[in-house]
Amino acid sequence: MKSLLSCIVLLAGFCLAADSPYGTCAHLQRWEYDRASEELKQMKAAGIDHVRFDFDWDALETAPGVWNFDKMDSLAVMARGNGIRILPILAYDVKWATPAWKHLPEFLNYVGTVVRRYGDVMPCVEIWNEPNLQGFWRGKPSGREYASLLIPAYRKIKELNPGITVAYGGTSLIPLDYIEDSFKAGAAQAMDVMCIHPYRCNEMPEEYLASDLAGLRRLMARYGAGEKPVWFSEMGYSTVERLPYLSRVLPRLFAALGMTPETTTCVIFRDVDFRYDTEGLGFRIQDALPGLKAVRPIALKELKRLAAGTDTLLVLPDNESFPSEFLPDLTGYLRRGGRVLSPGGLPLYFDLRRDASGVLRKVQVNEKYMKELHLGWYTFWTRPGTPKKLEKQEFAGPHDDGQETFPVNGFRFFDRTNLAAGDQLEPVLYGRSGEFRGITAGVYHFNSDLKGKIAVCGNLNPGVPEKKQAEFLPRTMLIAFASGVERIYWYSFRSTERSRFDGEAHFGIVRNDLAPKDAYRAYRTLSELHPAGSTRPELRSDGPLYIANWKTPGNIPAAAVWNIAGEQTVKLKIRNGRLSAVRDHLGREVKLSPENSVLTFSASPGILYFSGVEL
Repeated sequence: MKSLLSCIVLLAGFCLAADSPYGTCAHLQRWEYDRASEELKQMKAAGIDHVRFDFDWDALETAPGVWNFDKMDSLAVMARGNGIRILPILAYDVKWATPAWKHLPEFLNYVGTVVRRYGDVMPCVEIWNEPNLQGFWRGKPSGREYASLLIPAYRKIKELNPGITVAYGGTSLIPLDYIEDSFKAGAAQAMDVMCIHPYRCNEMPEEYLASDLAGLRRLMARYGAGEKPVWFSEMGYSTVERLPYLSRVLPRLFAALGMTPETTTCVIFRDVDFRYDTEGLGFRIQDALPGLKAVRPIALKELKRLAAGTDTLLVLPDNESFPSEFLPDLTGYLRRGGRVLSPGGLPLYFDLRRDASGVLRKVQVNEKYMKELHLGWYTFWTRPGTPKKLEKQEFAGPHDDGQETFPVNGFRFFDRTNLAAGDQLEPVLYGRSGEFRGITAGVYHFNSDLKGKIAVCGNLNPGVPEKKQAEFLPRTMLIAFASGVERIYWYSFRSTERSRFDGEAHFGIVRNDLAPKDAYRAYRTLSELHPAGSTRPELRSDGPLYIANWKTPGNIPAAAVWNIAGEQTVKLKIRNGRLSAVRDHLGREVKLSPENSVLTFSASPGILYFSGVEL
């Protein structure tokens, strides 16, 4: 076996950017190993200085006391040769010691073995991955059980090498209750860094990321960890192809509603105050259903006065959310006979509400408001016997055209649980698995206190277009940095592209053949214009317009501007400095010149970077 120590000696003196905020996730030890050297070079070319991947216990200790370090040794040398630091995830189990938290001596032996071998070249370790998910935890998740694993692992690592940074295992999303349970059991004092995976699969980063991070900070402060760094050890957006089902389901939902596209005006939300936009993540009803008479945007406050009619359809976003503050206006619209379309998932599964300090939060409320809307729903985690996967979907009765069914990334089922006397649910689409059949799309026809109709489709579309991925990446990072996040490991570097409609297969910023996507170019541009050592961005917003200012390591001012509501001409005064260059989010030069220290330009969802000035 090749000696890792000899490789370390050969590479001694190579300067690594230990404080860089830029990282990525890869599976270099698994399917990406054969091209790991190429990937690491490509990462470095984008300004990425950190890579995170699993040091799978069962891959290292193949039998009790039998270790194989060949692949990890090789990766350690390749990473160091490219000036990239590895964040190893110490996790999972072996067949003779599962679950790990019930076999602490064996797990601590694994941790100690890895730290002794790699501690000098890998100054950070992360204890577990998404311990709040059953599949990774190997049982029902428990914050207290995670603390019982983290605390002895932390002590073991510090005993062997006090200089190693120990990171809390990155949680799926930001589950404050789970994290608090672990903190109550002592986890807050058994970590040097708090890691989270705050995916925004159905949201723009501007919606709730900053407020969610503020909530996490408050929790950390209550348990004496308020000054510890926060990292995103995963964060990303999948560019999985949006499923084609809407183009087939919507005409049938319209038929069940008694409507035709050419005579229908679709009313969509575009509300800046609540950051609530029917088209926020790229869903556009006119794309799925061409030939509409018109599409008209309104603010939430206009819903109270929206006229109901057989030729008007109110379209909700496909992100399962709605501000409960406006629920009386929505039910009032239905009482007036209004017609509503919920194109994906469950309407009102999440509530958008302001907390006591006025900060907008997204809160999961499950079925809390369903009775008011006379809707009923269920899924595998609420009703035993419900399938986790569907074999196929088929149209109901008069809507069946005999065509092949289509794939599904996620789904919810609807039922008649909360119907009042006189109401009906008309099935349009069924999901099937074996003998099971449930309604995944249909129309609720109300003839009770409610008089309107709601068309629902429980299928989920978790992907964003590649254009959006490239726009969201630098916006996410600047918002996070402005909120005090010190490092981000973007998930992921390379897509498997193993399946056209598998969301997990399309998170990469490069394709399976290593061809860069626009998100790679956006990453490279951000790391160049907000390099390691830059000051924490100061972020402000004016409605949909966002402006970030910082100084680069040479004390040179720089700024970024974007508009989440589309193209808008803006005028911004140069507060300080002299403009030296303007580039878009993909690094392309933009010609702009100030007049009397005022810049006039078109702000869009893609960032514009301004070098040399404070705006």
